[in-house]
Amino acid sequence: MKKWLLLWLLTLPLTAAAELYVTIIQGLGGTDLYTDRFSEQTGKYTQALGALTAKNRLKTLIGEQATRQNILTHFQTLKKTLTAKDRIGMILVGHGSYDGHEFKFNIPGPDLTGADIGAIMNAWPAQLQLLLVTSSASGAILKELKQDNRIIITATRSGTERNAPLFGVYFAAALADPAADTDKNDTISAAEAYAYAERMTKDFYEGEGRLATEHPQLEGNKADQFQLARLTPARPTSATSPELARLDQRRQDLDQAIADLRLRKDEFRDNDEYLIALQDLLLQLSEVEEQIE
Repeated sequence: MKKWLLLWLLTLPLTAAAELYVTIIQGLGGTDLYTDRFSEQTGKYTQALGALTAKNRLKTLIGEQATRQNILTHFQTLKKTLTAKDRIGMILVGHGSYDGHEFKFNIPGPDLTGADIGAIMNAWPAQLQLLLVTSSASGAILKELKQDNRIIITATRSGTERNAPLFGVYFAAALADPAADTDKNDTISAAEAYAYAERMTKDFYEGEGRLATEHPQLEGNKADQFQLARLTPARPTSATSPELARLDQRRQDLDQAIADLRLRKDEFRDNDEYLIALQDLLLQLSEVEEQIE
């Protein structure tokens, strides 16, 4: 790996870095059981993603806020801010339905349709997109929305799996569970969260001796590049400790350089060059962490 590329990654100004935008939409629960379950998942997503991006780039729409018109208006406004370098995700937590022709996500008033979701995502200039739908019948949108720059995760493999899934419960739990961090880099990617939730879902049905009514699906080959959580909590800086402030800023810069490197994985001539660059950055990050400790 050429030194100039590594130096460029480390000195990349924050204004040029890829930003992370995520919108979480919580649909109707129908019963107290599901409302509480969905609210718990939304809380876990908000907490995990809040440690990765600024508050103004993380939006949660719940209850009467989560109407079709509000959702469409939100994304119409948001697309004006996005650039091709950014990462953007949409997380739908709730119930879904499929009538053999159209997927619908259940929200107050007119439902959000698969066509709505497709139109929203088609307008995003961001080259790395994530859609997570943990509802029943969510697999109905896979074929319709599949694109090379998209990661699509659904709780079911088709629109005919209509029972309320458990997959979303496990996916949200993965964002705070070290067991999901298979590469031991203290972050949870979409790929890792999916693998964890898929395994836990399968174990549940096997443990209960029941026929599985949900089969999670993942489409897209960049799920390992989309980070959803950081297991190591960010350390606060202190005005009375300039050295701690300097080290904490250095840690944040390295975190950003690693994220940018992951996004540019496809630009490397071979995987060895990418791994060498990643290893170097991770080593520097480890040294800074030790100094902070």
